[in-house]
Amino acid sequence: MIKQLFEVVLAFSRRLLVEHRTDVRSKMHSTSRRGEMSGSPRSDPAPIRLTRRGRAVVICFAATVTLVSLWLNVGPGALAGGRDSRDTPSRATRTVVVEPGDTLWDFAADADPDTDPRLVVQRIIDLNGLGGDPTVVPGQELRLPAR
Repeated sequence: MIKQLFEVVLAFSRRLLVEHRTDVRSKMHSTSRRGEMSGSPRSDPAPIRLTRRGRAVVICFAATVTLVSLWLNVGPGALAGGRDSRDTPSRATRTVVVEPGDTLWDFAADADPDTDPRLVVQRIIDLNGLGGDPTVVPGQELRLPAR
């Protein structure tokens, strides 16, 4: 549709050029077949030529349309800060209060004695958002993963 519109505009502009330059024979007339007007549907259409700026605009437009359609189709679940499967409320947790002398290792060993405590400590850190500083203080409430 856009190509047809572009061809119509191009044909119209050619007619204007030919009308204003009646005394000069243009290349358009010399290469066309006898009896055909330059804007007639049987003549070969001129190829579309884009400048460097035009190509950049077309590429940016196509990239924008692609990114927006991907964003709309995938949804917010694909964002970098999206919900983690370990953080979903469907997973049962229990809450404990830290006593003096308690450590994350102790809580991990009590929470799931059959699993490697290092993995359980990491799950506790992830559940409670203790990423930068995994120390606990007395009186702090911690969520522990259920067995």
